[in-house]
Amino acid sequence: MKVIIPVAGAGAKLRPHTYTQPKPLIPLAGKTILSFILDPLIEIGQKDFIFIIGYLGEKIKDYILINYPEINSMFVVQNDLLGTGHAVYITKEFVDENEEILIVYGDTICDYNIEEVLNSSYSLLGVKKVNSPQKIWGC
Repeated sequence: MKVIIPVAGAGAKLRPHTYTQPKPLIPLAGKTILSFILDPLIEIGQKDFIFIIGYLGEKIKDYILINYPEINSMFVVQNDLLGTGHAVYITKEFVDENEEILIVYGDTICDYNIEEVLNSSYSLLGVKKVNSPQKIWGC
């Protein structure tokens, strides 16, 4: 299984913090957002990761290589930010045709049972109902 983590976005809603730091590397309670995502996956044995980088991507690459040398990490550059579908599409040559993948947003911390998701016999998509999506999307 490969874990695909899109982290190419500019993090415009967190300006001015993201002028010099990509959103996945923003610290929260002593850890980066990306560490909150990676650590549980590594704990259960995931080792193969593809990071889709773009805006300040070298900082993400350096962070991963320095802080997570034990994982197999690959970095794919998404020059044109054309959304998540495009980001996943450009990883296709690095994933075998019948290989399972897990796609996890690199800027979203979620509380879920990872093993239950990975052991499911179904394809899954995680969503959460909110009362006012306009507030979340800044509309």
